[in-house]
Amino acid sequence: MKNRLRSPDCVARAVSRREFIGQTATAAMGFSIVPRRVLGGAGYVPPSDKVNVAFIGVGSQGFRVMLHFLQQPDVQGVAVCDPNQGGANHPQWDTHEFCNSVRKLLGVDSGWDWLSPDDPIQLTHARKVTSGVAGREPCQKIVNAYNGMQQRSGEYRGCAAYIDFRELLEKQKDLDAVVVCTTDNLHAAVSAAAMKKRKHVFCQKPLTHSIYEARRLAEIARENI
Repeated sequence: MKNRLRSPDCVARAVSRREFIGQTATAAMGFSIVPRRVLGGAGYVPPSDKVNVAFIGVGSQGFRVMLHFLQQPDVQGVAVCDPNQGGANHPQWDTHEFCNSVRKLLGVDSGWDWLSPDDPIQLTHARKVTSGVAGREPCQKIVNAYNGMQQRSGEYRGCAAYIDFRELLEKQKDLDAVVVCTTDNLHAAVSAAAMKKRKHVFCQKPLTHSIYEARRLAEIARENI
């Protein structure tokens, strides 16, 4: 009985099974495919090294600042926030400014014409400009389109949109930093709220409207380092 259990054929079959399992595992490892963007290296920033940024206030100036931030390889846009859903009454500094800026960001030669209706806007008695589209939903579409360029499907739906910055700070759990481009009177309040949540802050000038606000922001920054 012992001889039958330990016959050369049985031993050979057992060894073959072990070898087969080892070879299969090696082959599986050899054919694993990892996207280049995950590994990092020259020209690539892995997702773990990116800064998740929310853009608070995406009117005319917030729109422009958002596009500049998105161009940075270590920035990942994850949310936009503005009480204005969207409107075509935002001043452009040049004809087709908004649509041309988005085309440049996305590396395309056409499309996005709806961002620049180019209707006349009389800013002052002496200054006339053309109209562009900005606001919460247009900027959400732009961030999704830009992030989608890095996805195999070409589509990305991960950018959240908020009306209230307080809701954003409470609910957006993956947030690292905020870019504040609201109306001037809210700069200090939004920046303080973000720092109290231990988020990094980039704020458009003016940072505050008083020396007291500036000192208070400095205190909050030191408290939350």
